Amino acid sequence: MARYPVQDIEAKWQAYWRDEGIFATPADGDDRAGALYVLEMFPYPSGDLHVGHMKNYVIGDVVARYKVMQGYRILHPMGFDAFGLPAENAAIKNGVSPRTWTLSNIATMEETMNRMGITYDWSRKVVTCEPEYYRWTQWIFQRLYDAGLAYRKLAPVNWDPVDQTVLANEQVGPDGRSWRSGALVERRDMSQWFFRITEFADALLNDLDTLTEWPERVKKQQEEWIGRSVGAE
Repeated sequence: MARYPVQDIEAKWQAYWRDEGIFATPADGDDRAGALYVLEMFPYPSGDLHVGHMKNYVIGDVVARYKVMQGYRILHPMGFDAFGLPAENAAIKNGVSPRTWTLSNIATMEETMNRMGITYDWSRKVVTCEPEYYRWTQWIFQRLYDAGLAYRKLAPVNWDPVDQTVLANEQVGPDGRSWRSGALVERRDMSQWFFRITEFADALLNDLDTLTEWPERVKKQQEEWIGRSVGAE
């Protein structure tokens, strides 16, 4: 049996898919099967993709393709979580602008995803370090601030003295060292922003009952995460 000429055949059909917009989200169509939004986690553009990325994105692609075969109209976008510490540290290490480093990695990752043949609608790509994206996070913050739901105060944090950044509790090992740099983590007080989420916790909790299509186990997780407790401290 002749070997499958992967380079020739894949390149030919991927170019056809791209030029013809095969994976574009249909503007309209027969909705008897339904419309579906398929989304995988956005990668951090601190380098090229690795096998762990492939496992994640292939699973999402299988779901999207299967639903297309069942007659669904599919929205399957991709984006890049581009404000990550790894990208900033890599840019410093390589002596280049974080923006130059990040956008270069995004182009590389996008090309790799295309070579994998994943069914993304690239016209809907999201890059979180671009103004057209983060203007809306700023807009949301401004609304929360104006409503008195965002405030600033001193609070203790986990400080990595090597990476010069704050770490979540999950990023500190059992030995008290940073998961990235290996430095001994310090506890220090820093001025930081908070949201008064308790002000709208009851509304979030009560409205879980309106989510009739959500799995009960997911609604239970949300309920426990909100964690309303009456009559106890």
